[in-house]
This record gives sequence, structure tokens and C-alpha cells, in this order.
Amino acid sequence: MSISKYIVAFIGALIMSCSNFTDIQPTHSLTPNNAFKTMSDIELHLNGIYSGFQSTGYYALAFGTLPDIMSDNLAENVESLGSYRTLADWLYVSNDGTISGVWATPYNMINDCNILLSNVDKFKETKTGQRNRLRSQTLAIRALAHFDLLRYFGQSYDRNSTELGVPIKTESNLDKPQRNTIKEVYDQVYADLTQAKTLMGSMDQSINTSSDRSRIDIIGADAILARVAYYAKDYATAISSATAVINNSNQLGLATFADFPSIWSDDAIANEVIWYVKFFPGDGYVGGDVYFAVNDRVSFKPSQNLLSLYNYPTTKDVRYTSYFSSTTTKRPGQLIVSKYLGLAGDGLTNWKALRMGEIYLIRAEALARAGGNDPAALTDLNKLRSQRILGYTPIVFSGQALLTEISLERRKELFLEGHRWFDLRRTGQGITRGGDCKAPATACSLASNSFRFVWPIPQDEMKANPNIATQQNAGY
Repeated sequence: MSISKYIVAFIGALIMSCSNFTDIQPTHSLTPNNAFKTMSDIELHLNGIYSGFQSTGYYALAFGTLPDIMSDNLAENVESLGSYRTLADWLYVSNDGTISGVWATPYNMINDCNILLSNVDKFKETKTGQRNRLRSQTLAIRALAHFDLLRYFGQSYDRNSTELGVPIKTESNLDKPQRNTIKEVYDQVYADLTQAKTLMGSMDQSINTSSDRSRIDIIGADAILARVAYYAKDYATAISSATAVINNSNQLGLATFADFPSIWSDDAIANEVIWYVKFFPGDGYVGGDVYFAVNDRVSFKPSQNLLSLYNYPTTKDVRYTSYFSSTTTKRPGQLIVSKYLGLAGDGLTNWKALRMGEIYLIRAEALARAGGNDPAALTDLNKLRSQRILGYTPIVFSGQALLTEISLERRKELFLEGHRWFDLRRTGQGITRGGDCKAPATACSLASNSFRFVWPIPQDEMKANPNIATQQNAGY
């Protein structure tokens, strides 16, 4: 669904009235004047914005398991229903329904963010601290949504590129925007995150607690900025933002070897997870498109190429036993992806959107790529490994060998957390699936220069918006 269609649908519901009887006030419709009567309505609206992250257009698929499905981390199993075959085999076209949903969901959230921002100041009795708390989170979400759209649909990741990015939306209206440049999108994302962090310095209450990190606070905003700058090759900002997160050590830190497994059953939130998205019964099952525990269906298996990297059991890597299992009651002896089974083994768990493992790896790579910082980068890499591998002995690397080790660690650490496809594109690598990829039934390789690394602008957007109709990405 196009940006315009989403806005039309919302405004249609908001201002629907009977034009033939203009002297009668509608009693069962929302208007700009009655949609938000108190700040409690604004608070509820923010809850609704956060719920968008539970959609398949966001962490339930698109920015969750799909980047691994599309990469070399997973191999499609015979039990797969083929639901994502066009994506897994890179055969998508502009009218692909999943891609349209991935375009529409973040823009729907952005539109909701803009509605909140335009209404949060209408209540004069509201304290500044409350407005700051609501505004800051909304700005951070708007920034993240624009950035995530850029990751799939933007023609480049370079900070100052004049190539086409995605349309920037900072108002809820019926305009038909053109695509902004990559630089312009980054400028908006940086501005929103900077303002969000400033506002978070003066709020009426803390956003999160030690046991509930379901909101984006200042640590989360810094973590998002570190990720954004990392993609943009703005290594100075990536380093400073990651350091700001790491220096909040009184609240967060790397989970120990012993505590790491319980992160995935929602038992060890405070010591590793920066921000998570709550999933409740009815919201869907995190990781269900890979292993659907409810019906015991394995759609995708961990690739042999990936499994070999952990060198288990020779290397006692806690991630292997936390992410994979061959001891489940339903499939004894068969290795499955068990990372998101949850406490009850039913796949109902929260999505860990940001955590410390990623931040250490962002800083390590940014330090290594910035030049002259190999010892500091190596310290971060070895610190992470010492918490993941029992009896780990630090090893010395430098130059390209160090970057290779950091890349290897990202793949092992962040498996099925929404990164692999983007990492391959970001670093200019192609995809070569291992021996468990069965051609021609499954596509087994993708060249690094393939146009498929950039998704097509959805066809319904092109039809609804003439200003974007000539801005399709190459190859579609």
C-alpha cells in the first residue's frame, strides 16, 4: 500500500462526516478536534505506534528473520510452505506483496509519529517533561523507520550520496513526495535522533526500568545512532555513540557466559538487552517463519556453512547451544533453530531489537576502519568473545585479518537478528550458499553487484504517486 493510501485511509476515518447536514455534529466519527481529548489519548497513540514493530512489515519478519532467510545463514527445508520463495531466491518484482508491506508498515508508523508530534502541544496544562518524554520516543521511532526503509530501498548507504533514497515524511498530509537523496534521508535521521536525545535529558519520568526495556530511551537512541552512523561510514559518530552506550555500564553490559542463554527466554533483560519489542499471544511468533514451534514445522535449517563457524563442540561457544538444539522433545536428534522457542517452547518471546553484543561489534569495526585503532578494536572483539566462549584465549589480529574476524563474529553473534543480508550488501559481498543449497530448486548464489540487493519501489506506490513513477530502482 502506498504512503498516500495510508494517509488517505487515516484522514478519511478522522474527518468522516455527513456533508449534507452541516449543522449536525457527527457523534460516531473522529475529527482532528476530538481524536485527542487528553494527554492520555496521546500516550495511547504512542502505544499504538510501538505496536507497529510487531508487524510482519517490521520485526515479525522484514527486519527480523527475513534478512537471514535471504542470505547464506539458512537453507530452505522440505517442510517449507514456500511462503517466501521469491524473497529467499531473489526473484521478487515490484508487485510482490511482502515488499509492499515492508514499504507500507514503516510509513504507516511514520505517519502516526507525525500525527502525535502535531498534537502533543495542544494541551496547555501538560508539563514540559511529559511532552519531552512523548516527543523524544516518537522522534527516535521516526528516525529508525526512515533508516530501515533506506536499508532495503535506498540505492546506497554512503552518508553523502546523491543517489536516491526514500521519501522523507515529517508531516501527516496528502502530498505525493519524490524520493529524497541518501544524504537528505541521513540528515533527517541524524536530526531526529539528536533532538530525541536532547529531549530525553528533561523528562517527567524514566522511560524504562531494570526489568522492562520495551521503550526507546537515551541509551537506545545512542544505539540506533551508532547503527545508523556505522552504515553511513561515519565512523567517528559510530564510535562515540557506541561508547556512550557502553559507558552506561551501571545499567547495561555484556551478558556473561552463564547468563547469555536466558536472554532468549526473556529472563535476563537487564544485563544485555538495550531495547526489546514486546510480543503477546495473538501478535505472532518470533522466529516462526524459520521454525514454527506450534506446529513443529521446520521451514529453514541453519546452513552447514554457518554451523561450521562455531566449531562446536571443540569450541565451547554458548551461542551455538543458545541458538540451535537437537534435544527438543518434538525432534530429538534433529538440529533446529531454537533461538526463539521461549520459556514455554511455543515460540512466544520478545524481539531483542538492540543489545550490547551488536554495540561492541559496531565499535570494534568502526575503530578498525577508522584507521590507527586496531588495538582498541581488538580489545572490544576479545571482550565479546571472552563472554561467549568458555576458556577463550585472546588472539592478536590487525589490518584486514582483524576486519575479517569482526565480520565473522557479527555473523555468529547476530544470527537471526535481522542483520546478515544488510551486512553482505553493506560490505559489498555476494552470496554463496553452501553444499546444503540444492540447485536448481533453490538459488545458490548472488553476485555482489546484483541489482537484487536493492529492493524495487512497490508498484502500487508507483501508480498512486506520479512524482515517484520515474524513480524506480534499476532492474525492475
